[in-house]
Amino acid sequence: MHALLASLIFIAAGEVAPPAPPSMPDVEVVHYLQPNEIVEWNNAKRISAAGESRVKTGQSILATVGGTVAAAGPKVGGLSETTEQVKVRSQKIIDEGNAQIQQALPSLTRLRAAATARAAELVKPVDFTEELTLKPWEAAVAQATASLQKKARDMGFAQTHLIGGIAVLGDRNLSRPPMLSQDVRAAWTKLDERSLAPVPADGYAHIAGQPAPALAKSLKPATAPKQVGVLWVEFYALTSDGSVGVLFLRLADAYSMRIIGSASALTEFGPRAPRGVALNCSIILKDDRSFLPRLAQGSEWVLGFGRSSDPLGAALLAHLCVTQTKIGISAAPYLFIVAGGAPVAPESLRARWNVAQADTDGSYLAYAVSSQADALAAVDVGQLTLRVFAPASVKK
Repeated sequence: MHALLASLIFIAAGEVAPPAPPSMPDVEVVHYLQPNEIVEWNNAKRISAAGESRVKTGQSILATVGGTVAAAGPKVGGLSETTEQVKVRSQKIIDEGNAQIQQALPSLTRLRAAATARAAELVKPVDFTEELTLKPWEAAVAQATASLQKKARDMGFAQTHLIGGIAVLGDRNLSRPPMLSQDVRAAWTKLDERSLAPVPADGYAHIAGQPAPALAKSLKPATAPKQVGVLWVEFYALTSDGSVGVLFLRLADAYSMRIIGSASALTEFGPRAPRGVALNCSIILKDDRSFLPRLAQGSEWVLGFGRSSDPLGAALLAHLCVTQTKIGISAAPYLFIVAGGAPVAPESLRARWNVAQADTDGSYLAYAVSSQADALAAVDVGQLTLRVFAPASVKK
């Protein structure tokens, strides 16, 4: 029964929030009622409307008392009425109307309250969180690989293509260290030698096409969902020397070009000596008005990221969307970024996340998250934060 609300998620000038009590218009109440409640609501509204009509009729008759009609002696069925008789008859009509209004009032009051409570529940603040503990590189890769290998197997992919990996290190520049894909490939084949496809001779690249792109010039595009999986690696450094960061392993459907799996880990990058320090990582998205749950209830939105979005912030949000909501994240831009090839047409995405880094006190990273559909104003969603801390320290 919340279809209307879901369809209004991307209205210009911000989302249409349910009005606070008692100002919710009756025309909106019905959108928050269950089918049996709608029947009760419509019946009560008809009774109340009939009562209001009776009251107006009685008041209209009363208004004539003392005027020219009463002076001439009103006629009813050929008989004249006195002024007092007119008053009595009109008051009876008013009383009957008020009785109908009072009969309907309990149902209307209760259903208005229910609708208001449900509207408030829909827009209450909600948090999406993930906690990570620092793991050695080999353990982090093995755990992420096992998780997405199971996902690919459960989806029924006959083969999965590992198209490569990207890293944003201490210098904040994008790089493609070979060890990212090499280590994931080794971990994957250790568990299953057959399900990971060999790298094509001409290499991977985004080859635009409809209804689905190809993963390389020598590869045919998928012709249906759940045929071919696309796998890639992302690493984002959290330290200036690039030694500690967040690892993401992503799995997408090559036909729908939608990310369907994401595994994350806080880890030391590469074969560096252990730091000897225990660290935890907290990722929190504070959704101020339950935007994500309501978006997930709407039509099949598949979002990308605005060009100005912070890479790490976008990676964190993509992970939370994939693992904790039913909101789609487009894989096509990642295919282009990781493997190269033809750029993804901007018009292929109906809506985008915008993730902008916000000022903090230096003890954590913070991002302002908003969402925007084509030709409409952006909707502020909330704040995304990432904090790395020693286990004994207190998180704010």
